[in-house]
Amino acid sequence: MAEQITHKRPLRIKVDKERRKQLHDFYKLKETAEAGSEVDAKDESEVETDSIDTETTDQHGVRLPKVSEARLAQLVHAHNELSSQKAAMNNTVKNTIYENYYDLIKVNELLHSVSVGENEHLEKLKQVLKMLEG
Repeated sequence: MAEQITHKRPLRIKVDKERRKQLHDFYKLKETAEAGSEVDAKDESEVETDSIDTETTDQHGVRLPKVSEARLAQLVHAHNELSSQKAAMNNTVKNTIYENYYDLIKVNELLHSVSVGENEHLEKLKQVLKMLEG
């Protein structure tokens, strides 16, 4: 299992600001007060490929630079972020499994107590019926 080189945790706020900036740059949003104007669908589909960031961003917001173009520090940072996210996801899965197992044990005990209780009540009802018939 891969271990982290450092134990720093990335700030989630910083990632959100970076993603907003990327979206802002990608769609070439203007800071002017043209909120009421409509943009043609044709203009939206025409995006210059030179302006697109070649780095990839996964679904959790980690920036993954190209290995051939990245510095060692960037690769270590990306590795640490991915390792911490993997550990967090594993902990979430383990917690979910433990919670579900605990709930299963509680339900099993409840069903067992209900079934044992029903058997006792059935025996008492049978005895009462025999007394009434006899």
